[in-house]
Amino acid sequence: MPDTHTSKPWMKRIAVALLLLVLGIVAGALISRNSPPPADSGTAAQLLEPRALQPFRLSYDGVPLLDNDDLRGKWSLLFFGYTHCPDVCPATLAELARAYELLAQEPGVLEDTQFIFISVDPARDTPETLAAYTGYFNPAFIDATGDHAQLTALARQLDIRFRRGTGSDEAYNVDHTSAILLIDPQVRYHARIKAPHHAQDIRRQYLEIRRQYQTPPS
Repeated sequence: MPDTHTSKPWMKRIAVALLLLVLGIVAGALISRNSPPPADSGTAAQLLEPRALQPFRLSYDGVPLLDNDDLRGKWSLLFFGYTHCPDVCPATLAELARAYELLAQEPGVLEDTQFIFISVDPARDTPETLAAYTGYFNPAFIDATGDHAQLTALARQLDIRFRRGTGSDEAYNVDHTSAILLIDPQVRYHARIKAPHHAQDIRRQYLEIRRQYQTPPS
């Protein structure tokens, strides 16, 4: 059970990251008034052939948290990170939370859409810690973790890399891929949304991929 001393640092990091995020959004909006974005900005990399996920299982102390069946029948946006992440994770989760709000305005979309945060730091991220962390951004977000072997098996299927950095057992960073992975309702790795992430881009790319998926080939 995490004590209060372990929860305060990430709260501070989230607050700082959100402040920087807001400042960045404001600055970006001012710049974009006079300069259009590049043509390939915010483009999701769809796989030529969606790749079926092999059976996987994430569990903590023997308690199952996530497997293939949890993804079946839904669109899943997966993001790998950890609660002690100083910048990328809170910024990305904030954009995902905003994307969730935008998608809520699209009739029926959230009925088969789920957002999942997977921690690659099971030594510090207990299910309780993860629930508090993701709940800060959106209570509807799902969280999971597993042992190193389970995480590695899933990460390899999704072309995700992660590695613990230097530092003490209490204070260390984890290097990890910052992409958002899109899994389709057939439990196939369907697309990869590269950083930097912006809520409007996530919404646009996701809705376009859904439209293409639901449109039968001519």
